Formats: sequence, C-alpha cells, structure tokens
Amino acid sequence: MSGGPGSSELDVDRLVGELRLEAEEIRRRVGPSALPPYESQRAALARTPAADGGPGGGQAVVSADGIALDAVRASHLAALADPGDAAIHSHRASIGRAVVATKQVLRRLLTPILDRQAAFNRAAIESLSDLERATAGELARLSRQLVDLSARVDLIAGAETPTDDRFDWRAFSESFRGSEEHVESCQRRYLDCFPDPGSGPVVDLGCGRGEFLRLLRGAGVPGWGVERDPELVERARAESLDVRRGDLLWALESVDDRTLGGIVSFQVIEHLPFWKIVRLVHLARAKLRPGGVLVLETVNVESLIAWTRAWSIDPSHRQPVHPLTLRFVAERAGFAHAELRYSGEVEPGIALEPPDDEAREARNAERLNRILFAPQDYALVARA
Repeated sequence: MSGGPGSSELDVDRLVGELRLEAEEIRRRVGPSALPPYESQRAALARTPAADGGPGGGQAVVSADGIALDAVRASHLAALADPGDAAIHSHRASIGRAVVATKQVLRRLLTPILDRQAAFNRAAIESLSDLERATAGELARLSRQLVDLSARVDLIAGAETPTDDRFDWRAFSESFRGSEEHVESCQRRYLDCFPDPGSGPVVDLGCGRGEFLRLLRGAGVPGWGVERDPELVERARAESLDVRRGDLLWALESVDDRTLGGIVSFQVIEHLPFWKIVRLVHLARAKLRPGGVLVLETVNVESLIAWTRAWSIDPSHRQPVHPLTLRFVAERAGFAHAELRYSGEVEPGIALEPPDDEAREARNAERLNRILFAPQDYALVARA
C-alpha cells in the first residue's frame, strides 16, 4: 500500500521502517541486550553510578578478580536490558497517532517477552554475582586448608616413629646428638643473648631433651619449649620443664604478637622445607617485642667437612641453608640487626697443624687428602 503526505491510508512499509529506526534509537540509548565482551563489561561496571554517586560506593558483592561490583551497579546493569520505560513517539504529523497506537499495541504484545528477558538478565547477574562471591570465599578457604594440610603432613611425617619401623630414629638421634652435657656446653654460648629475667619469656622450638631450657632456668630467665616427640616431652616434663607437644609453627602462631623476649631453635631448620623456614622467621619477627632476639642454629654448609659429616650423616636433613641466605631472610622479615655466629669448631685431630716441620706437613697433606680426595664409593659388608 502507498499514499502521499495527505493520504489517510497506512503505509506499512514506512511504519516498519520507523519501527526499526525507533528500535535502533532505543538500543542506542539503553545499550545492546547481548552480553558485551569481558573488557567491555569491566568498563561498563566502572561507568555505572555507585550508591553514593561516586566511584567505589555501595555495598560490594563481587571482588574475586579485583572488580568491585556493588548492589546498585548490579541493578543498573540489569536495567539495561529492560526498555519498558522508553518513551514512544513519532515524527510523522499525518499518521503519527496511528504509528504511536501501533507501537503501543506492539509494546503490549512484546511486554511479556521483554519482562521475561529482563527477569532472566537480572537473575543471571545475581547468580553470577553469587557465584563469584562464593568462588572467592571458597578459594580463600581452600588456600587456608592447603597450608594447614601441608603443615599437618610435615608434622605427621616426622612427629613419631612408627612402631613397626625398622629404623630406630630415636636411637639414631641419641647416638649422634651427643650427651646432654655436651649439648649444654655448646648452647651455653647463647645465654648472653638473654642476660637477665627480663629477657624472657624465651621459646625453644624443637627443644629436644630441654638442655637450653635448663640453662635458662639456671639463669632465672622464664621460658618454655615445643617438641613433637612425645617421649622427649615427658622426659622434659619430668624435670619440671614447661614443654608443649606440637608443631613449632602452630605453637608460634598461637602466641600474641610482640610478647616474647626470645625465640631459639637449635639444629632444627635444616629438617624443614624452605617455605617453612621463611614462615618461621616472619612469625618470629611478629611475636618478638622490640629488642627481642631470634637465635637459629643450623649446619654451616660453607664448611666442607660439615657436608661430609654433620650434614650427610642424618638422612632426615631436608634443606641446607647458607648463612647469607638465612641472614637475607631475617633482614627481609624486618629484623633491624642480623649477625652470624659460627660454632662447632673442628677438633684438633682433624684440623691442620701449623707447618713447623716436615712431619706436620705430611700429616696436613694426609688430612687434606681424606677430606678433599677421599674414595668416591663405599660398600657396607655386614656379617651376622
């Protein structure tokens, strides 16, 4: 059908064309109904107004990937797909009323569909918001569980010797640790870090038989220890020493910040994975009060003879820690001063002698050959 400007007949082709133009105008003003690409979504969220009229306002409901989507912004985003309040008009003076009436009829016919689409969009946005919020919380929970499980595995793996284990770890430790008198004489050098009762309390992590706790008690410095071997715990408690059974990191985490005067650990960190060593140092920095002292003694891997003896003799050693590495970790954790003290001097029969005569030079050469050029293989030959 066709008609001129003054015709009363309805030009359907022109009406459809106007409807298309009107639809394009609505889409231009309210945005596309299809979901935009991810980056466009982020930009749209950033542009939508916040609850207080400024950026970042409102109640946050999503923060899993750093995008702050608040409830008001979500409602604005949902409204983009609902053009129900868009004004209907026509620029045609002659048949404008017919055009408007037709558009209103079409709107009434399409309203249920538009309402369902808008409801779907709102439900989808709310579901995505809930999913992202739940995902962020679940990831945080799983991360905490993973760290906790790792600590539990470390504890269980070395806490107790199974009764059917043919390798007697306790007897092995007793054989190579040295007598209590020897250990006390070696640890006595660290008492100058805690000169008076006000230097405490001091926590000994992996306190073993309690040698350093006895030294602290003799000096009047309060202290307590952590040990995972139940037999050693009972042995120390029998001497009225305050020793608690458990994992050293768990024990340290339970202490209030800035309340300890000292934290010591002798020949323990070489049995830990490196991440746990770093965690221990950072925890110690948080738990020590200003002026508190951290003492970590371990095998000196700068010493070649330590590699051939102290380090390699113990199959439970896990992580060699270079002195400079340990000092770096302490400095990065915030310790104001970190010094290195060396101990465990080699006995005279092993160390080189001053080369005063040919006999001494010959003995020195023999000792060097044993250390530097020892046989490269060995075999155990045992007879019952």
